[in-house]
Amino acid sequence: MAAVQASGMYTKFDSMPNFRRVNAEYYTDDNVEKSTKLFRSSRPDFLSEKEAESFTELGIRSIIDCRSAKEYKKADGTKILDRYYPLYKVKLPLYSRFRYGSPITYKPVSGGARDMVSKPDANGRHFLINFFKINYIVAVYNRAPWYLKLYSLLFLLIDLIFNTGYRYFVRIFARNVLNKEGLVGQYTDMIRYSQNQLYAILKLLSDPDNVPAMLNCAHGKDRTGLVTALVLICFGKSKEFIALDYAKSETELEPIKDRVYDEIVNRFHMCTTFTGAKASSMMGVLEFIENEYGSLNDYLEYIGFTEEDQAKLRENLLL
Repeated sequence: MAAVQASGMYTKFDSMPNFRRVNAEYYTDDNVEKSTKLFRSSRPDFLSEKEAESFTELGIRSIIDCRSAKEYKKADGTKILDRYYPLYKVKLPLYSRFRYGSPITYKPVSGGARDMVSKPDANGRHFLINFFKINYIVAVYNRAPWYLKLYSLLFLLIDLIFNTGYRYFVRIFARNVLNKEGLVGQYTDMIRYSQNQLYAILKLLSDPDNVPAMLNCAHGKDRTGLVTALVLICFGKSKEFIALDYAKSETELEPIKDRVYDEIVNRFHMCTTFTGAKASSMMGVLEFIENEYGSLNDYLEYIGFTEEDQAKLRENLLL
């Protein structure tokens, strides 16, 4: 049976590695160190009954999951937390960006464990956010040569017929496009083409009703790592601090390194560098943001998350 362990200031879960508090080491005007009401983790799908009960005792009000509803439903696991946290799909603009101050809306998702055995006193909400919308897919697709584009359509048809989760379609582009650009290239694509998703998550974290909160994706290092980096930018942390914080996932994911390899390399044929979490990878992304958008904070403004929003997020997340 999966175990729950006390580790310093927070609980560790054997079935949910890479779970830790986002520590911004933020100092107030009176020089008092503050931590945050934000946790980050790999996916919580495998939690046991005992672990799920321990999780709810942490007082976490929302799970902000950087996976689409389809990705979530296809993932392995009992998903016991569905009984405590009803699922919601965050609505994103199709062909435009969020405007400054845009509210975040969402709708219920059916088909979770909560539909089978529901507890009336839900602890909060489990938000699902699709990072790879059509604009992201088209951008990667257009970087392939014309003959590969045509060839890939056959695999897309196979994926759709057999509901594979786009496994074969992604493999084509992993081998011929994504692997050449590496992990930093994947992250910079999200910085360019997943701006609505990043804005939506930051706005959700700025809502007092949603905190304490937990961020996660599949392994808690890529999509989760980028969002955490933006949160730390709001707290004024240096690039070096953010990169080293990101690199903790390298050690935290060691217990499931075989699973990470299987889900990234064996399933999608991505190169082994995509399984890592080196500080240099995050540093490369942060330098890209500075070069492309002027500064880290300018990028937040660019996606619609203003200085006022950033101050509100800081206030909302501080313990």
